[in-house]
Amino acid sequence: MSLTKQTKKKKKVRRALRIFLSYANADSGYASQLHRLLSQRLNLRIFTQKELSAGEDWRAKLKRELVQCDLFVVLLSPNAVQSAWVLQELGGAWMLDKPIISVITDPYVLKKIPIPLKKELMVDIEDLENPEAIDGIFGRFEEPAETSYVSG
Repeated sequence: MSLTKQTKKKKKVRRALRIFLSYANADSGYASQLHRLLSQRLNLRIFTQKELSAGEDWRAKLKRELVQCDLFVVLLSPNAVQSAWVLQELGGAWMLDKPIISVITDPYVLKKIPIPLKKELMVDIEDLENPEAIDGIFGRFEEPAETSYVSG
């Protein structure tokens, strides 16, 4: 009778960074571009309004996602500053003391935002085509990988 020896291998695992992406419906093209650029990074879970369905308690889901997110990303455009939903979500993130990353389509909109936003967490949407810009903004929020052991 032979005994099988189990070996354990070290594996580094990172928890997915939860991102709440807020944008005006009129900016769905920009939002799709932003989602695509962010999705190229590993370990991101991005929540958008597309994940809401009419048959569910979408208000509760929206609140839950906002509370559970690690980062709040707002697509700031002229349409966004006219959107009651974007402003409410932004205010909620601010009240919850979430890190707020502002993706700017037009610098003029910054004058219309009623809460203070950190300049070091602002980025022009065109700059996000550069992977280093994404790493520079989002990389600082990633948690270090934890070592876990898996049987092998």
